[in-house]
Amino acid sequence: MAELVGQILEVIKFIGRPARKYLKYQRKFTKYVADFKQAQDDLLAKNEDIQRQLDDECGYGKMPKQEVERWLKKVEEKLAHAQHVEVKVSKGKCLFRSSLGKLVDETTQALKEVHAEGHFSGRLVVNDHSIVAVKLPTQNLVGHQVSVRDEIYGYLMGDDVGMIGVCGMGGIGKTTIMKDVYNRLIPEAKFKKLIWITVSRNIDIRSIQKDIVSQLQKELPDHENTIVRAGKLSKMLREMLRKQGRYALILDDVWSSFPLEDIGIVEPTKDNGCKVVLTTRSEEVIRSMGCTKVQVTCLSMHEAIDLFLSKVGQDISENPTLKSSMRLVVGECDGLPLALVTLAACMKGISNPRVWKNAVNELRGYVRNIRDMEDKVFGSLKFSYDRLNTGDQDCFSYCALYPEDHQIEKEEIIQYWMEEGLLDEMGSREAMEDNGHSILEKFEQNSLLERVENSAYVKMHDVFRDMALHIKRKRFMVKAGKQLKELPNEEEWGEDLEKVSLMYNSISAIPQHMKCPKFPKLTTLLLSRNYLREIPESFFEHFPNLKILD
Repeated sequence: MAELVGQILEVIKFIGRPARKYLKYQRKFTKYVADFKQAQDDLLAKNEDIQRQLDDECGYGKMPKQEVERWLKKVEEKLAHAQHVEVKVSKGKCLFRSSLGKLVDETTQALKEVHAEGHFSGRLVVNDHSIVAVKLPTQNLVGHQVSVRDEIYGYLMGDDVGMIGVCGMGGIGKTTIMKDVYNRLIPEAKFKKLIWITVSRNIDIRSIQKDIVSQLQKELPDHENTIVRAGKLSKMLREMLRKQGRYALILDDVWSSFPLEDIGIVEPTKDNGCKVVLTTRSEEVIRSMGCTKVQVTCLSMHEAIDLFLSKVGQDISENPTLKSSMRLVVGECDGLPLALVTLAACMKGISNPRVWKNAVNELRGYVRNIRDMEDKVFGSLKFSYDRLNTGDQDCFSYCALYPEDHQIEKEEIIQYWMEEGLLDEMGSREAMEDNGHSILEKFEQNSLLERVENSAYVKMHDVFRDMALHIKRKRFMVKAGKQLKELPNEEEWGEDLEKVSLMYNSISAIPQHMKCPKFPKLTTLLLSRNYLREIPESFFEHFPNLKILD
């Protein structure tokens, strides 16, 4: 009998444990629900914080870490389940509170566990190597530019040609055509990476290496020499070929030949399937670098008129008087797209026949007795320059102080203009800055400056820059980005100099005593992006009226 009673008591104890636990859920149901809602709110807040951080960090070329993506997916699942539980709680009856309380408690613990997992070391993103490229801003092609583009595109998509050289004079549209090609390659599966590098007149190996590596979302140590850097860049490109696939590299505005291995560029072959395209004015560059040549020629008269009308407005062609003058204006541009677009912007909205006839006379005056086509281009562009008032001309010329193909920061150039007194006094600095932005907008609309992807910057076409420096040749000394290691020779410092730009060089020292006269007209001296540690006070004795030193 005693044995039977003992067995019954054991059964009661066994049943009693879960019963007591369920009674706990029944008695403290309200507290469990409160904890559940708090856990929900905490996880929602954590999820929002992570999402905001991702939005800040996940720019071009970046993607969320896999652990972050897995966590976000888990959060989504747990919160969805929590919503179902919440619905059950709202509909729950007292009879089922014990089992419902258990469900609420288990869900609360799951929410807290996911919340605890939401702590990540470092940034939430990594480099996204799957991105081929982003589209470049460009203009519509006209006339035979389309067939030139198709020829280049055919070489890129084929297997027989690895090095392609696009050749033509300045302002003829080489870069515009290549931008169109570049944009068309983006959706194609052939290339896993497109790289665009602007080379410019003075080849800077270190700078080119840095630009390529930047587009690969990698880095090279600055302190290493170019040979070591070339080896590391070559290794990066070969690794990308092995892991991701082939790439196409566009080298824009190449002025002189150079061995690809000096940069670290892997030579394109049939086996690796890579392509290198360069644009240049020089046929010698095409030959010496072993490129298949694609020649870009000037537009025909018919094509030139189509381009001009697309910019100036079709209504001009409907007026017989204006139409004849328009054809003469277009004829003076010799089919050069840059000149046509610039002149069209200058003449847009003008309906007075005499103004059009005057334009023809002025253009003919510029190019009279000029045999060199490059100089004739200057004549067409100078017509637009001469339409600016004196203050705007000075502002425009100031842009030429930057290195060739440099992206000019709008805020910086406006500050220079203000300090030089090139902007009208308008009561406040803010009003003057607004005026500066208005002038830049005018230059962009008139095609005197180019828009770039980042709206905080503008760019000066190298032909316009050459023209501006030619006009100011006695008053400007510009050796920006020329890789100088010391100041120019004393003979180059003319007494009439007003602006001197030596920015973006490798000048490390200035002589204590320069044997040259004072420069009473010099108001701007730009020395930024050099390696100067100190400047002798005696140096400034030569520039009594200096306004800007940077």
